Amino acid sequence: MENTNIAKVLAVFEAIRDQDADRAIQHVDLHFVQHYPYMAGGVEGFKQYIIGSTPEQLKLRVVRAFEDGPYVVTQVTAEASGENMFAVYRFGGGLIAEHWAFSTPDAPPNKSGHTQLDGPTDAKHLEDSEKNKTFARRYYETFHIAGDHSQKNDFFTGDLMIRHEPGVRDGVGEFLRDVEGLMQHRTIDEVKLLLGQGDLVFIAAKGTREGKPCVYVDLYRVEDEKIVEHWGFPEMVPPQSAWKNNNGML
Repeated sequence: MENTNIAKVLAVFEAIRDQDADRAIQHVDLHFVQHYPYMAGGVEGFKQYIIGSTPEQLKLRVVRAFEDGPYVVTQVTAEASGENMFAVYRFGGGLIAEHWAFSTPDAPPNKSGHTQLDGPTDAKHLEDSEKNKTFARRYYETFHIAGDHSQKNDFFTGDLMIRHEPGVRDGVGEFLRDVEGLMQHRTIDEVKLLLGQGDLVFIAAKGTREGKPCVYVDLYRVEDEKIVEHWGFPEMVPPQSAWKNNNGML
């Protein structure tokens, strides 16, 4: 297998599925920083998480993987527990130096028949990576942080929007109605991670939901500087008393 960062991440997932903690940490830096709140910090915390989990809990399948400089973004399903996850890795010196993970329960196909995982899996038009990231930031900061929906024609093509969130229907009109309702109960305050390759752009942002800390994670597919497809979910930040490390989710 190629010795790319993506290949190293996939090798770690393979070792996790095999419950081989020693093999899993071969690509992990000794000063590894863990942000997933349910895993203790450092290499030892990562290793003990694998050792302490059942084989069923470790049946993880990578659906999407793309890279942006030293970062690798993966979308993963836990086949036994039914959770869907985004996991992000930052490399330093050829090893995994930092890790973030966000998860949501699996759900039935939505009203347009899409699941949380289906759709295109490979990044395309790699030459457009920087342009698409710039566009996605402008869209996100205008539409979600500022709450300005007056420029929708700058961000969408007609009513085209394929949506993978549970319980929703495709279409920009449906999306706008849903967002207007969500804005009554949430704030999105700051983009903390924005990573992309080709037509895929991942964003993780800090905010609140019903006044409590929340992380918003979104994956967009961009065509001709327009949003055409979306995967994503919010995840409530657990109380600090439940954290197994002190690094914060973002």
